[in-house]
Amino acid sequence: MSTKFALPPFLLLLLGLWTPPSLNAVLAQQPLGFTTENQPPKLVVAITVDQMRADYLTRYAKGFGDGGFKRFFNEGFAGLDHHFSYAPTYTGPGHASIATGTTPAVHGIIGNNWFSRETGSKVYCVEDTAVQPVGMAGIDPGTAGQMSPGKLHASTWADEFKLHFSQREGAQPKVMGASMKDRGAILPAGHAADAAYWVSSGQFISSTHYMESLPKWVRQFNKSNNLEKLLAEGWSLRDAPESYAGSMADNTPYEGVWRGGERPTFPYDLLALEEGNGGQDIIKGTPHGNTLLVDFALAAIDAEELGSDDVPDVLALSFSSTDYVGHKFGAHAMETEDTYRRLDDQLSRLFDRLDTQIGTGQWTAFLTADHGAVTVPGLEKNRGLPVDYWNPEPMKAAVYAAVAARFGRSDIIREYDNDQFFLNRAVLRQEGIDADEVARFVAATAAEFPEVQKVMTAADLRGSTYLEGAEANIQRGWHSLYSGDVIVLLKPGYLEYSRTGTSHGSPYAYDTHVPFLIMGPGVPQGVTYTRTEIRDIAPTLSALLGFPRPSGCTGKPMPALFD
Repeated sequence: MSTKFALPPFLLLLLGLWTPPSLNAVLAQQPLGFTTENQPPKLVVAITVDQMRADYLTRYAKGFGDGGFKRFFNEGFAGLDHHFSYAPTYTGPGHASIATGTTPAVHGIIGNNWFSRETGSKVYCVEDTAVQPVGMAGIDPGTAGQMSPGKLHASTWADEFKLHFSQREGAQPKVMGASMKDRGAILPAGHAADAAYWVSSGQFISSTHYMESLPKWVRQFNKSNNLEKLLAEGWSLRDAPESYAGSMADNTPYEGVWRGGERPTFPYDLLALEEGNGGQDIIKGTPHGNTLLVDFALAAIDAEELGSDDVPDVLALSFSSTDYVGHKFGAHAMETEDTYRRLDDQLSRLFDRLDTQIGTGQWTAFLTADHGAVTVPGLEKNRGLPVDYWNPEPMKAAVYAAVAARFGRSDIIREYDNDQFFLNRAVLRQEGIDADEVARFVAATAAEFPEVQKVMTAADLRGSTYLEGAEANIQRGWHSLYSGDVIVLLKPGYLEYSRTGTSHGSPYAYDTHVPFLIMGPGVPQGVTYTRTEIRDIAPTLSALLGFPRPSGCTGKPMPALFD
């Protein structure tokens, strides 16, 4: 009688002699986001709309056609409870967080500008004096061209995408970013991008981080009359005034006025308003800026042959004009609604070209925003809501005076910036004064002001783990090396800004709640009301297309999309 000897399954697995049935299924499966030909989409279009609140999708829906925003709903997937999980909610951190799948606590872009202890002055999120501007011959963009992603301390999904889909024979994905704003072009495209372009004095420029001179097609675009034609059109309402049901009536006291203009009413003669409003850069503050960006994107697709072969490419577009318009006119102005109607037209134009040139079912696009916006406090206060404007100067004066009286020196606080007090650590060490004691004293003094919700110290943020609410958002936006020693959190609805237009930056829902829309091969049609976060976008793309997650990623793939 003989006995057969059988190796246990786990040993067979280690030896490569046996594969579990479930693992066989995984090994045979292509990523969900591949095309029907089992190939990655030929082009991934990453769209960021600057200052887009989530409610704009519904409030402005009657003015949208079927080919823009609504196409995502008809063909793709929508996350309708999508949030930033940190503060401050500004453009630089927003684009960085979308791209890296993490928050400022990790990637280091803690604001658009912030106080640097190292230099003793403010730094800008993409400034880089080691690179030089690249613009048109005979035109010097100056410091507007000295920009790079050097301050971003994590890889982006586009960086990982490019390496993953590079081929042994040398073919690599092309990755390009474009926007009216430098930070809107640079941060989404990542460190390894082939190019990033932004607008200065009405022309698209770049820096030597990417190239030594502008490509011929960019020079030709700058020489074209696209911009001049758009400015000559002026800005009138696209549709009949009575159709703008998502807005207040034209000309309210909550809207800003162009320099040289008399009132915030349509139509706007943009050529007459150029002087005093940035010259040709006035286009950034109108819906025509979005049109110009799509013109540029279509030129890039043609000239760079994006999506034309089996190596997938990335085009990152950030629509900045929505932010300029929102800042000037507010979240309930006819100008803002008209800008979104016209943006919807431009999205439709872009998607139609992708269908024609790359092929239906051969490209993927997602859309989100870098932050939301608060309703104009003057409007809300007039309706009886507990909101107001905030002037930090009385609080700063009280804190500086109290600290000088308590600790005997007037130079213990080095700076107040972005709602944060920076202590003079050199002086504290010299005098043997405990930094945490000073921070707690500053916090207690600042907390006496009625507009202040809470004040947090660096010790609070280092020593505690906040799981939800504004405190958790502050913690995830606080960087241990770059951020301040004391953070002032205002009450909801309070804003440090002019009395017209609006802004953003808080940890509250009006600033954190933004859209997430995606469509393309393998993307299911549907919506989810389960909470998702901005830092989930990069790992979701990673899971959808099968490339590694960015280096600092703390988000997770969105379960509802894969279920």
